[in-house]
Amino acid sequence: MKKLRLYLDSSIFGWSSNRRNPGRFAEVNLLLNQIAEGKFIGAYSWVTQQEIESAPNHIAKKLWHQVEISKLIAVKLNLKTQATQLAETYCNRKIVPSDFKADALHIAIATLWKADALVSYNFQHIVNLEIMVAVNRVNKELDLNEIFLCQPQEVIISGN
Repeated sequence: MKKLRLYLDSSIFGWSSNRRNPGRFAEVNLLLNQIAEGKFIGAYSWVTQQEIESAPNHIAKKLWHQVEISKLIAVKLNLKTQATQLAETYCNRKIVPSDFKADALHIAIATLWKADALVSYNFQHIVNLEIMVAVNRVNKELDLNEIFLCQPQEVIISGN
């Protein structure tokens, strides 16, 4: 069986060091460990990079350390123009509000990178059944792959 390709948005990295919600902290770190162990292929993008770099320096350092030890790969910049256009389509179709274009970009990048899933804790603009159905309708129209929009617990491998 091929390894699943997981695109992680910045909400995942934020919870990797945030212990306010022990359940999320544990789920995120288990998922990141499973990626580091090679059970999944994990990736992030220039959008995530910008979001991490806008955090206070001491937090950004922790987040970059997590990216490094999780052995995540960076999605290449050659998708930037195509991803921007696809994100605009999601916004124009009112799937994601235009004020949250970064969220639409995460979905577009994950789609174009051919991720099996975009993993996020953003329940308002990403991990939402209505959004996933609408995104996949657009993706089908444009002859793009379908994308599963989910939270970490939906992809974590249980047991051995």
